[in-house]
Amino acid sequence: MRLRTSRPIVLVLIVLIVGGQLTIPQTKAQRSSDLTDVRVAVYDGGSGVTSEPRESSMAALYWMFRWMNATVEIVNSTGIKQGILDNIQIIAVPGGYAYDYYLDLGYSGASAIRDFVAGGGGYWGSCAGAYYACQEFEWSEYGETGTYYYGLKLFPGRGVGPIIGIADWPDMIMTNIRMNTSNDLIDLSQEPTSHSIMYYGGPYFETEGVNGITTLATYSFNGMPAMIAFEHVQGRVFLTGPHPEWEEDNFRDGCVWDNYLEEDGSEWNLCKEIMLWLTPNIDTTHDPLNWILISSLGVIALVLVVVWFSRK
Repeated sequence: MRLRTSRPIVLVLIVLIVGGQLTIPQTKAQRSSDLTDVRVAVYDGGSGVTSEPRESSMAALYWMFRWMNATVEIVNSTGIKQGILDNIQIIAVPGGYAYDYYLDLGYSGASAIRDFVAGGGGYWGSCAGAYYACQEFEWSEYGETGTYYYGLKLFPGRGVGPIIGIADWPDMIMTNIRMNTSNDLIDLSQEPTSHSIMYYGGPYFETEGVNGITTLATYSFNGMPAMIAFEHVQGRVFLTGPHPEWEEDNFRDGCVWDNYLEEDGSEWNLCKEIMLWLTPNIDTTHDPLNWILISSLGVIALVLVVVWFSRK
């Protein structure tokens, strides 16, 4: 008789444990509000190169990511070549000069970044960091235009700059961009429809005929893509021509030289939404209700086990 009564108990126990894990509906995950526990590497652009745009962009990225509560580390090409990205979730490449990055990183450094992104890492590229991510890019300076192919080839299209009509190189200016707040990739519904952002020779992106690219913002001047985002193998990439990391009216970005420009609002909240998208595995906290239900089933199962053994 005991054997007969114990079998239903065991059956119920199995159903509760297995069914509890498999059939409880999973509600939408709670969204992380910042980059706590996210590790970000900001590439230094080459320790032997002195460049005010690069150093300022690097500093602004560093302090912006710190503001997002990320763990941030400045890394050089030697560290990248030796595998430092194995412990990183996002790499950010600042403004500066893409050719310097090409020389500093070389083949092995570039391959390490490509492998990092293909394996699931995130890539942030500002201005030169965006040029460097392109399959090819066009650069015009002092009346001469050249096309270059030494980039990372993460973006299978072309970057073009500087944009004549916004500012001649090496002039900088605030420029307006129109936000694609209804895009299907990143939730920008809380963003204003336009931003005024520092422009310093960055590209627009030729995306026509290139699949899988989402335009997050366009230049008001010519309607061409100013910010794009896309997936690359298992990783994610964000590229921006202008510099949303710079705070022209605030010293919290660690930069002083650009504060004579007038900024109409910060872009750091916009950047945080993009960074959250670049790190998909931070949005993994399940609804607490699910854990309460599963825990309750565990307690019931434990009681049934105790009852079963007490009757033997």
